[in-house]
Parts: sequence; structure tokens; C-alpha cells
Amino acid sequence: MSTVEQPPAARGRMPELRRLRDDVTPPPDLVARVMTRVSEPRLPSIWQWLNRPVLLELRISPLVMIGLAMALGAAFVYVGATLR
Repeated sequence: MSTVEQPPAARGRMPELRRLRDDVTPPPDLVARVMTRVSEPRLPSIWQWLNRPVLLELRISPLVMIGLAMALGAAFVYVGATLR
């Protein structure tokens, strides 16, 4: 199994990124603002609640489809016979 060598520029990126993570600290007000957004979910407005998508799922087996077709056929025959 052969190993693919990375170019010299790519080899030096990870230590540089690790050093950057250790050197930079985020400002406290940024951390507080992000944490309040994550910890306090907002309730949707009435318009957002009314405008949300509604998913309707209908599962029909082939036997139910055959039975429904037979019932509709019988209903059409019955209606056709009573109209005469």
C-alpha cells in the first residue's frame, strides 16, 4: 500500500492552525450572544406557524387499491342501473 505525500505547504498547515487556535480567544460578548441564541429557542409568530409546510402521507397497499377500484366500479354500475 502506498502513501501519498502531501506538498510542503500542506504539511505545515495543521501546526499553524493549532497554534492559531491556542493564541486567539473569542471576545466574551460574542460567546454570550451565541449562547443565548442556542439556549433560548424563539417561538414562531402566528404567520410563521400558519405558513409552515404540512406533510400528508398516504400509504395504500395494492390490495386496498384493487378493492377500491372494485367498489368504485360497482358504484358506477349501480348508479348507471338506477338512472334508467
